[in-house]
Amino acid sequence: MQSIIELIGNISIMILSFLKEITEEEIDKNLSFLMKENWFQTYLEDDKYNDLIFNNSKVRHVIGTLISEKLVFYFYLEQSSRKVLR
Repeated sequence: MQSIIELIGNISIMILSFLKEITEEEIDKNLSFLMKENWFQTYLEDDKYNDLIFNNSKVRHVIGTLISEKLVFYFYLEQSSRKVLR
């Protein structure tokens, strides 16, 4: 049951994220928060992922769609890490 709820949540986030216009300020704000997280620092240290994070428009869009006010909550941050990884 938990996985079904999680799946529905992920699908709705994906649909809504493509409807929202993302600005560079939102991307930069979320990036500055994510750079403080250990799991994200691991990606930054890898040249392949670092290049994607800073140069790939799709990855930047996903980062920009994260709700920065919710990134302080563990559950949302965990979901966000899976979203960025995909």
